[in-house]
Amino acid sequence: MKRVLTGTPPARVARVSSATGVVLALLSLAACTPPSSHGPDPDLGPIDATLTYADRVNWPGVELGDHREIPFIHGFSTGRPAGYWFLGFAPRRTADSFWFCREGDTECPLDSHHRLNWGHIVGHPIFMRIPGQPGFSPFWELWTVRVPADFEPDSVKTMETLHAMDLAGEVTVAPEITDFGTIFGTTVGPTETLLHCALVLQGTLPEDIGQMPDDSGPALIPEVRSGWHAGYRVDFVDFSRSDGVFPTAADSESRPLMPFANIYIMWRSCESDPRPYICDIPGYAVSTKRPVSEGGLGQDITDNRRTTDSNNTMGALICERRSPDELAYSPLWKVSAVPVHPGVDVGMIDTYHDATRSDVQSSEDIFAGVAAGDFSTPVPQTEDEAGNPVPGNDGQIFFNCPGPIGADKVPYPCE
Repeated sequence: MKRVLTGTPPARVARVSSATGVVLALLSLAACTPPSSHGPDPDLGPIDATLTYADRVNWPGVELGDHREIPFIHGFSTGRPAGYWFLGFAPRRTADSFWFCREGDTECPLDSHHRLNWGHIVGHPIFMRIPGQPGFSPFWELWTVRVPADFEPDSVKTMETLHAMDLAGEVTVAPEITDFGTIFGTTVGPTETLLHCALVLQGTLPEDIGQMPDDSGPALIPEVRSGWHAGYRVDFVDFSRSDGVFPTAADSESRPLMPFANIYIMWRSCESDPRPYICDIPGYAVSTKRPVSEGGLGQDITDNRRTTDSNNTMGALICERRSPDELAYSPLWKVSAVPVHPGVDVGMIDTYHDATRSDVQSSEDIFAGVAAGDFSTPVPQTEDEAGNPVPGNDGQIFFNCPGPIGADKVPYPCE
């Protein structure tokens, strides 16, 4: 179960070994009642049929009649219009997923662009958790299950059977290690591989934005695939098509943590003179401030008959970071509030009434405003302010918000 890589830093080898022990323990717990055979596991049907209405609330997307949709939020980054699919709150900690590959196939599970290589993956993966369960995360450590040539795809659908086959020596399981080289001047090297696969209910699709938010061309829409959880079929959005995969965060210990990036939410002061008109929009509980976000206000403030526009500003885009002080792109965003001081005249989408116009279009614009005394220093939002605490985040609010790339782009190498 343990794979030692030549040249892997000792600390990372220790973490791989520790992570292997964690999964072995989980596999052992899953096998309290040994199965009578090594499969094939029966297909128990879609997980949706087992869920109550209260369970469904934990899954991403909004109900739109005959389907669910993951909304696309318009904002700004690196000096131009940008955006992201909004999947809700998320933890930094990862969960475990298992991907089947033939012995000796070096093009499985990832291709040369750090995407899941569906032409080589054998069958469909197993996910250990689903939304609403303790320990669930949409960010997964990728474990590779090496199977022999005569292995029947999708014959293993449960952790119990996988555990039994591992004990019998019929398969081998190891954390997938990827050499990430250097990212924006920081040497990362070989480390565990983290995936972004958003488990969704049947009929859930990312909102089809068609064109990139800056009108640079058509956008790549991530594919919906299927996997297994405890013998049930689960759908998921494969964001590796646009995001690629990620190294484990540098502050990870026994459990790999997802790296994060920064997103900034602009707030108007309602104590300004003249008073910002969004301060008179009804239905928002805080009387002294308003977010410059249609989602936060529940209103169409740009008069374009949708409520997905915002002045939310991302510190980085996929393969792009303008400020050297910013973290590299991640679909996991640390949320910070940026208050605009009373009386400061700054044009944003609420004054321009245009989703593509703002005087604040990058984190550099924000910190220039801070230096000029127009804005307060960004303040990380906590669960006390925003609700919905996520265990393991130490009170910090993180959003799961993957961004798009052009239809002709690949996530790696960025050049």
